[in-house]
Amino acid sequence: MSEPHSAADTAQKVDQKVKVWDWSIRVFHWSLPILIFALWYTRIDTDVHMIFAQILMGMLVYRLIWGVIGTPYARFGHFLYGPQRFWQYLTHFFSKNKPVYLSHNPMGGVMVLVLLGALSFQLITGLFTNDWIFPGPLSQYVSSSTAQWMMDWHHRFFDYLLVLIGLHLTAILVYRIKGEGLVWAMLSGSKQVGAEGMADAAKQPVVFPWWRFVVAVGLSLASVGLVFHYLA
Repeated sequence: MSEPHSAADTAQKVDQKVKVWDWSIRVFHWSLPILIFALWYTRIDTDVHMIFAQILMGMLVYRLIWGVIGTPYARFGHFLYGPQRFWQYLTHFFSKNKPVYLSHNPMGGVMVLVLLGALSFQLITGLFTNDWIFPGPLSQYVSSSTAQWMMDWHHRFFDYLLVLIGLHLTAILVYRIKGEGLVWAMLSGSKQVGAEGMADAAKQPVVFPWWRFVVAVGLSLASVGLVFHYLA
């Protein structure tokens, strides 16, 4: 877990680019909105919808695994903080001395978990849905009442997911107004930080671990194959 740096201190020092987000995290991030739209658009065409659902499952499993064994700033342990750190960040949010983090800040870390949890819930309810025309791949393992409950929530929860996405976009806009370019950082993979940030980055350089990537991708593909092709 990295220590925050004062925004005032950072501004007084020469900014330098620090590699924060590896390419797989950036691909995951920018693929999600496209995939969510594709899933919504194909909600009537169940065959195509299930193909996109398989892609979503693989991506979510990959992100969860990468959050444990991936590059430093992609790991959950690097940006999930306790209540005290979260409250400190929240109360200093509009202060000039607001802490600056290389990875997700405490509020951003919570949003990552919420969005991953929401997408997982949407996916899981779809797996157990049974509309009596095209059943979900795992619907046979639950009762008809449970499948009905899953189907109801699968249709209803998408609206809540859109609300969360709206909050996420609003937060990005607020940070842009406050001078933090989160979009560019996720596009380029680098952040502009001062000397203190550079010292922090030097302790955990972003070197892409290809063997871990192969493990994460392999487990992701295996999970998709198990659910959609073996258990179905």
